[in-house]
Amino acid sequence: MFSKYIGIIAVLATLAVANAQFGGSITSNSRGGADVFARAGHQFGDNNRNFGGGVFASGNTLGGPTTRGAFLSGNADRFGATLSHSKTDKFGSTFSQNVNANLFQNDRHKLDANAFHSRTHLDNGFKFSKVGGGLDYNHANGHGASVTASRIPQLKMNTVDVTGRANLWKSRDQATSLDLTGGVSKNFGGPFNGQTNKHVGVGLSHNF
Repeated sequence: MFSKYIGIIAVLATLAVANAQFGGSITSNSRGGADVFARAGHQFGDNNRNFGGGVFASGNTLGGPTTRGAFLSGNADRFGATLSHSKTDKFGSTFSQNVNANLFQNDRHKLDANAFHSRTHLDNGFKFSKVGGGLDYNHANGHGASVTASRIPQLKMNTVDVTGRANLWKSRDQATSLDLTGGVSKNFGGPFNGQTNKHVGVGLSHNF
């Protein structure tokens, strides 16, 4: 069944790319270099009801592992779903499913809820699933915050992530922005029980 879904995604994504729209982003990384994300895809329909698919790739300008994949997505009346399969060099592959719903939106505020499940096959043979969900808030001025809870059953590990973003500057065409970002994650159970990770940084990003 797993390989069947991958085949369907690959075929439909290839058809979508035939008349592709290209886009992506470049974001500074506090650990060095810049993270680059690019995708080619095509969307059919209008803003209220649409479906599409495509391919994507991501990596860092200083090198390291590259991730490549394909996706299918659909949206109807503020509800959406996405299927994706990705492969990361010297790591493994992941098949993901995501559903989302817009809970509230006006000209300045937007609140979304999402739920996800993924299945990862590491190159060393280990396999694990990840399930979770969360809330995501965005403001028209570029500010945002999110809270996500997830679980890896095979490791009996639960994680809660809280992140925030404050826009410091944005270009007139809205393509380039400078943001202050921060977040904290807490692990419960599993090999990292009790571990807390915090991060704060300033990042420059450009969408193309």
